[in-house]
Amino acid sequence: MSRQILITVLMLIASGSYVRSQIRTRVDLVVVPMSVKDAKGKLVTGLTKDDFIVREDGKVQTITNFDPQPLSVAIVVDDGMNGDLLRYLYPKLLPSAFEALLAGFAPGDRMAAFRYDHEVAKLSDFTDDPAAIGKSLATLEKFAETRPNETADMLGEKGPRILRSVINLLGSTLPKERPTKGVLNDAIYQAAIALQSEPTERRKIVLVISDGQVAGPYAHAFDNTTELLLKDRIQFYGVSTKFATFGSYGTLTAYARAAGGDVYPGTSAKSIESAFSNITEQARYEYVLGYVSNNETQLAVFRNIKVTTRSASQTVLHRKGYVQYPQP
Repeated sequence: MSRQILITVLMLIASGSYVRSQIRTRVDLVVVPMSVKDAKGKLVTGLTKDDFIVREDGKVQTITNFDPQPLSVAIVVDDGMNGDLLRYLYPKLLPSAFEALLAGFAPGDRMAAFRYDHEVAKLSDFTDDPAAIGKSLATLEKFAETRPNETADMLGEKGPRILRSVINLLGSTLPKERPTKGVLNDAIYQAAIALQSEPTERRKIVLVISDGQVAGPYAHAFDNTTELLLKDRIQFYGVSTKFATFGSYGTLTAYARAAGGDVYPGTSAKSIESAFSNITEQARYEYVLGYVSNNETQLAVFRNIKVTTRSASQTVLHRKGYVQYPQP
């Protein structure tokens, strides 16, 4: 009898160790979506796991997973912009720019839509039906006619970038005030909360079309919104209806650098359509790697991630890090 009890106890211990091992592996897996560009800014495809080097706080990590994942995308539209900016999305006598965006998603990808000005509203729940998302986004066309216009921009898209940046710094081409407030941080935060309900095996993205201005009051600051994106491994892509200042689109660029992603110009109907095409292509051809951290901690600590390829001419875009928690 005592021998049988001993065997039973040993089996329970072994079983418990196995379960803890499985839980630990599942919790410790760090997933890093990323895209790679060459020196000319073109996407680099066809790379393998062996082409990448991952460092966490300077320590080289062993890549264990290298798999594509279906997308869940929260599309956020700033309809509090000036009327002429909104008309880039809904040009007269032409299909809306969103048709190009929705056409870029693959079967099985899921999307939801949000709008914001001084408040945030969900237009649709997550669905794999692009037509349903297109219908919900079409309801925003009315704002293109009701929002006031801003002073005409004499430089236009063909203006010299350096001159454009200097003028932006001086503020002479910016509107004195938006037609409405713009709770950009809150909109991104609520989109991220909605993405929490999507399965963990999906790659999660917040896509914002906005002038990038934050005009409060708002409930969530940039820092805690970024923290949520990093915690839930959510990437950020933006389309800016304002021109860049020395290569930066302000708050939109800050989110993309923190969470991993990119920002494209959308300063005309044509450039917005091109931006949508670039974003869906970049998201579709992203690499997704995973590793089990070889760092240990007794306290919650932020770990910096640095991913490079074996080619010095290539740039890897990815989230800046994550919070590692102690294992029980």
